[in-house]
Amino acid sequence: MSRRDLSDFEIGYEYVRKRYSILAKRSRQDLWALGIAYLQTRGSNAELSRGMGFYFLELGIKTRLSAIIPDN
Repeated sequence: MSRRDLSDFEIGYEYVRKRYSILAKRSRQDLWALGIAYLQTRGSNAELSRGMGFYFLELGIKTRLSAIIPDN
């Protein structure tokens, strides 16, 4: 799938996933704060920003789950 086929949300999500996955080592509170900040963006870049924010929130959830449910 080419980048032209992606929505702004998907482009933002993929951008953060590829470039900032190293932030998984940050605390879940920091990840949630980033996610909330990006989700609150208004204007012409709001959809792109929401994709970025969603990834940070998802990463925060995964971080929390890995602390609750350790690997076997």
